Amino acid sequence: TEVTNSMKKLFRESILSSVILLFLFCSCSKTHISSRQITDFSGLEAKVRKQHDFRLSNILKIKFKTVIETNGRENKLTGRIFSFSDTCLYVSVMSTSLGIEVAQAVLKSDSITIINKYEKTYFSGSYADIKELRSDFKAIYSFLTSTYLSDSISFNSSNTNYQPNFNRFIVNTTLLENSNKSFVTTIFDGYGNLASTEYKSYNGDIFRAIYSNFALSYGFPAEMVLTSVVKGSKSEYKILFENVSVANGNLPDLNLKVDRYKRVSF
Repeated sequence: TEVTNSMKKLFRESILSSVILLFLFCSCSKTHISSRQITDFSGLEAKVRKQHDFRLSNILKIKFKTVIETNGRENKLTGRIFSFSDTCLYVSVMSTSLGIEVAQAVLKSDSITIINKYEKTYFSGSYADIKELRSDFKAIYSFLTSTYLSDSISFNSSNTNYQPNFNRFIVNTTLLENSNKSFVTTIFDGYGNLASTEYKSYNGDIFRAIYSNFALSYGFPAEMVLTSVVKGSKSEYKILFENVSVANGNLPDLNLKVDRYKRVSF
C-alpha cells in the first residue's frame, strides 16, 4: 500500500543516519553583548568536576523521546540509553508508530555498531569509516549526556570569559586535526550545567547542542535540541529526556546479533 511504502521509505532514508546524528545536533542563538574577562573560575570548575565525576563513576539509564519528520510524515520514537562511564554507550530506539524496536547501537571508544532492525541491515566499523561523521566517541558522549569531557578540566583566563548579563561562562577550545584547526565552544550556566556546545570542523561542518530545563535528577537537562550542518545540509531534532537514573541490576547485552542482517557502509 501507499502508506506501507511511505513508511519503508521514511526508515530507509532516516533510521541509520539518524541514530548516529541524533547525538550530535542542535540550534544555538547568537547574542551580541559585551564580555569581560575574569580569572577565578574555581567555583564553576568545582561544580563541573563534581557532575563530571558523578557521571563517569556511575552507569546512567536515560529514557528519551523524539519525533522524526520525513516528507511531511511524522514518526514518534522513544528509547533507552545506557552510558557506561566514558567508555561505552548503548542505545535502543522504538517506533511508537509501528510498535516495534527499530534500531540498536553500541558506541565504544574505538568502534561503533548500528542495527536497523526495520530494514534488516547493520553497520559495524570505526568512526573514520563514516565519511560524513567528523567526530569521535568522546564528542558523541559529551553531546548525548551533556557532560563536559576533557583530559583536564581547565577554566583559565586565556580561553574562558564570563558574560555577566546572562550569568554564563564560555570556554573556547581549538583542536588540531591533521594540521587543520577545528573549534569547540562550550557554554555553562552559573550553576555549572552545560548549557550548549558547538563543534565546528575545519571543513565547515557544524554540530551543535542546546540543553535546557535542568529539572531531572543528577543535574541532567529535560530537553535537548540537536542540529548538524554537513556539506551544507541541515538536520535538526528535539529530544525530550523523560527520566535519568543510576542503572541497577541487569544491564543490556552489548553483543549485538547481526547474523540475520545485511552489512552496509556509509
